[in-house]
Amino acid sequence: MSTEKIELETYFKKMLDEIDDLIKVDEVLQKDWKDYNMSLQWYVNGIKGYQIFENGVYTHKFGEEIEKADLTIKFAEEEIALRFLKGDLDNYSYIYYKRKFKLYSTEKEEFIEKDSRRIRKRHLRHFLTAYYTNQKVFHPSVLTRLPLFREIAVRHSEPKKTLGSYIPINRSLGEFENQLMPEKMLEHFLKKSKLFYIQNACGCRVYHDCQDHDRTLGCMYIGDDVDSIVLPPTQGRYITQEEALEHAKKSIENGLIPVFGKHPGETYGIGAKDTGHLMSMCFCCPCCCINGKIANNATSELQVFTRMEGLTVEVDPDTCVGCGKCLDVCVFVGRDIIDGKAVIDQERCLGCGRCVKVCPNSAIKITLDDPERVVEHIQKLEETIDVS
Repeated sequence: MSTEKIELETYFKKMLDEIDDLIKVDEVLQKDWKDYNMSLQWYVNGIKGYQIFENGVYTHKFGEEIEKADLTIKFAEEEIALRFLKGDLDNYSYIYYKRKFKLYSTEKEEFIEKDSRRIRKRHLRHFLTAYYTNQKVFHPSVLTRLPLFREIAVRHSEPKKTLGSYIPINRSLGEFENQLMPEKMLEHFLKKSKLFYIQNACGCRVYHDCQDHDRTLGCMYIGDDVDSIVLPPTQGRYITQEEALEHAKKSIENGLIPVFGKHPGETYGIGAKDTGHLMSMCFCCPCCCINGKIANNATSELQVFTRMEGLTVEVDPDTCVGCGKCLDVCVFVGRDIIDGKAVIDQERCLGCGRCVKVCPNSAIKITLDDPERVVEHIQKLEETIDVS
């Protein structure tokens, strides 16, 4: 056996074995696998092994195969597999297919001029392919529950620097200065900014072939740092303040939930410089939202958005009939049916208000303890993001 193969085998076995000790002391790892079941079959350039996570219990075998693993993972090349196992891989992205997904390492980035704009070009290298092998479909972010992937994802997305909350569009919350709360909050920031950029379509809804919401209502970015966005012209365009206000209004009328603030990972995705003058405004549906996919699959370290302060979501057990409609629209896994009644997981619920809209018996109520919370939320955002 070559020296390189021996080294690869050593690091792969180390990855399998280390979780035995980590799962006893790593609180994030414990939380990520407490109620999650998944089996993984690894093929690392001629070396094999498997892992099984079953409600917090971890088992593994080096050099062996397991029948009908939920996910089968194959590395593309020996050199990049070793870099990953050593923890030397800096970043990766993924491409989703029907029965598999592929990860690509970003090896190099450069900027080129195209159509009078500065465009970023990434040089990607195939890293690994993961196959769904047991009738279960996982989002690629599920791999971040494993420590080596988690380290890369957390380092790249910087969740502690994220600031943002979902703003419910429920009329039950009342009006603020004669406007619906989300409209008023969006308008506040849109009227302060001079630069506006909008994506031509929502990538999540296009990819998932959304049938319920308008795919052309893409994410919007405002503030002076918008001028540094390096997306190609086919993906987005600059718009006027009037167009930005109209886009926000149309998105709310379409039933999309606004979430706005700052997310380093998204800033990186659009290639923008972040000097504190960039706010992203997304409009999310329950069926395609990437944040929902992450909430269902990724490590808890990447659950970056928070519920708006002062917002309360409650179920009236006397009115609830346990129909489960609220579970269907909760993309953050914040609902369950216990003893025939809906129960809210207050730690996971982000207060988007979708459950309130679909409950046939009005058993769920969303309330804001003080209208001044709107002002407080605006001030909190402005402490970090200056769009004026």
